[in-house]
Amino acid sequence: MPLASRTRIVKLRKWFPPNDLLATKIARLCILSEDFNLEMIGVYSERVKELDGSSEEWHRLYFIRNLIRTLREIEAGIQRLLSDPKFKILLARRKSDIQKEFAEHAALMNEGIQVVNEVRNEICGHVLESAVQGVLDEIGGSDVFGFLEIGPTMRRTYFKFAGELVLQVLVRGVPEVDKHKAFIEKLEKIGNLFRAFTLIERALYIYMEDRGLLFGS
Repeated sequence: MPLASRTRIVKLRKWFPPNDLLATKIARLCILSEDFNLEMIGVYSERVKELDGSSEEWHRLYFIRNLIRTLREIEAGIQRLLSDPKFKILLARRKSDIQKEFAEHAALMNEGIQVVNEVRNEICGHVLESAVQGVLDEIGGSDVFGFLEIGPTMRRTYFKFAGELVLQVLVRGVPEVDKHKAFIEKLEKIGNLFRAFTLIERALYIYMEDRGLLFGS
């Protein structure tokens, strides 16, 4: 039988007091965590009614791009949290396995953040004209294709070929025979950073315990 969830009122001024840098860092990560959670649902949902006209591939790509953008914000937030003097003290008081969890994620960040930055900058946080131009130049002699679905109104017209353009940007500069492998490797490096999502919950718990905000306190 699943455990019942619990709800409590969070008075923002008490939980995240003004002029408190650590409180600000934790609050920001909580916002980003909710964004990340919603975007994960979008990635894994088989159907989103409002997006029925778009291809399943496109709506997944859309949520993945937003998720990567949020992930970059989360990673930056965790880096700032780990450099916060007060949080360093709190973390030093925790068990070694919890300290190890944060340290291992910091190492994963060093390995994967370059890929996240690259993808975020080219096709997530922005849609760089230079990236699109580079892809068009690169595939100029190939048979890459997509679809244009022209509906009775503009609202029912879908540029489904845009999904193929996004995929090509993600593997730009890679020989055709290696594109699939490069795409999977990029996703794996990005996926390794998803642990940041659980670290936010861990950090919030540490913060709540220090501030006397746990259930029953």
